[in-house]
Order: sequence, then structure tokens, then C-alpha cells
Amino acid sequence: IAVLIALLLPAVQAAREAARRAQCVNNMKQIGLGLMNYENANSAFPPPKIWSGSGIGNNGGINGVLNTTGFTMILGYLEQTQLVNAYNFMQASSNSVNGPNNRVIGDAAVNSTVVGTLVAAYACPSDQPPDVQNSTDSVYHRNNARRSNYFFCSTLWMEYYGPYAWGGSLPGYVDSSRGMFITDTSTRLAEVTDGLSNTAMVGESPQIHLSSTWGPYWGSGVHTSTNGNVYPPPPLVNQIVANIGLGPEWRDYTTTLPNAPPNAIQCGGPCGNLKLPYANVMGSKHPGGLNMAFGDGSVRFIKNSISGQTWWAVNTIKGGEIVSSDSY
Repeated sequence: IAVLIALLLPAVQAAREAARRAQCVNNMKQIGLGLMNYENANSAFPPPKIWSGSGIGNNGGINGVLNTTGFTMILGYLEQTQLVNAYNFMQASSNSVNGPNNRVIGDAAVNSTVVGTLVAAYACPSDQPPDVQNSTDSVYHRNNARRSNYFFCSTLWMEYYGPYAWGGSLPGYVDSSRGMFITDTSTRLAEVTDGLSNTAMVGESPQIHLSSTWGPYWGSGVHTSTNGNVYPPPPLVNQIVANIGLGPEWRDYTTTLPNAPPNAIQCGGPCGNLKLPYANVMGSKHPGGLNMAFGDGSVRFIKNSISGQTWWAVNTIKGGEIVSSDSY
């Protein structure tokens, strides 16, 4: 009997994972459909996050707060109308912990019930059940915020040190790629010149990275699932650097651009073994890769072995690259 169990157990586990992965694909199709329905109603996609709510900065001035996420804005298209109706878009959903000089205006707890709700479409069943978090990390803390498993694909922003090939040898940064989603910006279909079938919109990410207090969170302010720096693992870093001619010492800033493999070590600048707790990496609990939703409504499995050049191409909207579907 023991031998029979040993023979059958891997097959049972594989079947269960296949079912979980299929549910994850269904989740991403719902999100993709929600985004397309939002675009149809508003002639543009939602921003990944927008300034919503006000705060008082250290200098005493009034500042906007990165409060509302695109995941909140499409709730009504995911049959979650009661949640979006209960959400106060004029109030920050995270309180400041660096008070009293740095604080939000009003009661951020008014949105805690909404952002603490488990939305099945935002949780991959292959990961642990999404928990809620109340943290005092960095400038803002989360009020009963629920974790998520999905990211919007955003702009790749590289801050580097050393010469680069594109614009001469000036130090600084280069906004080298344009993803589907940019903070406080709504992308229109006409801007996606690579074609919707060639452009990724949403990818997966494990709920917990190097620090249990950071995202992704689907609806909570500065610590949203569209916030945090994304650092490619060293092999992918080397490929990207080789392709675009950046110097050896650099770091990559973005809200949501995904990178594989899952749970990769994040590196800072200069590149090394620096692990950043707020760095969110794309990946999943599925063996071998992660699911990604594309602009045409399809959901495809991206292998961990994807090349840096191909990874770059599928996450940008107007690079003009030619990418074969068998390359990922």
C-alpha cells in the first residue's frame, strides 16, 4: 500500500496543481475582461494607482496621497459593485506613521472594510490564503489590507550609474520602456502600437517577498499591489544590460514590471546581494513560471527560462519588437 501511495501521490499533487493553475487563469481572464470593459466605458484603461486623498507633509504643505488602485477602480466590472460603492475615493486608505508632521487628512479607516475584503479574483489558489496586514512600515501603514497575487505591468524605469549607449554618456536615468500602466495616467488603445495580443497587462506575484509587511496589496494606498521596486534576478539583469548597453552599476525602478523566475533575489545599485524588503518581483507558486494576461484577453504561461529581451518586449506597448509566441 505504501508503495502504491508513493506512486500515486505525485500524480494527485500534479492534478491538484493543474486545477489551481486553471483557477488562476480564470482569475486573470476576469481581471483582463474587467480592464477591457473599463476601457470600453471610459475610452482608456485605469491608472494602476492615482492620487486620491490628501495629506500633510513634513514641511506643513498639503500633498496628494497615492491612494486608489486600478484594482479598486475595476471592482464594478468584477461583479463587486457593493465594494466600489462603499469605497471613498476622496479619502486616503493608509494612515501615516511619521506623524504628527506627516499625516493624512481625515479618517483613513473608512476604507479599511473594503481593502480588507477577500476578492477571489485577486487571489491565486496556489499561494497561501490571502491574509490581512496592519503594518507600521515606512511612511504609511495599512489598515486591514488584504494581500493580492496580481500586478499591473508598468513602465520600466532604470536608474543607473555609469555610461550607457542610447543617449550619450550623461549620468542619471533613462525611462527606457513604456508599459501598459503608468501611475496617474490612463493608456488608450491607440497607444499600444505593438498590438494588444503582443502586450502583457497583468502578471502574477507571490504574496510575501523578503518582508512580510510589504505587498502586494490590491487596494491599499502607497503599499498597493502596484507599488514597490522591481529588481530582475542577476541572469536577467545581465541579459538586459547587454541588450541596452547600460553600465555595470545600476538599479531598476518600476511599480509593476514583472520579472522571472519566482522568488528571485532582488539586487540594488550597485548590483550585488543587496536584498530590498520593498522590492516586488513577478513570479508565482506554479512550477516553471507564471501566468500573464495579455491585452487581447488571452492568458499565457510564461516560462522562467524566458530571455531578458523577450521579457522586455512583452511588457512594453510600443517597442516594435518581433516576438515569436514560442519564445516564452
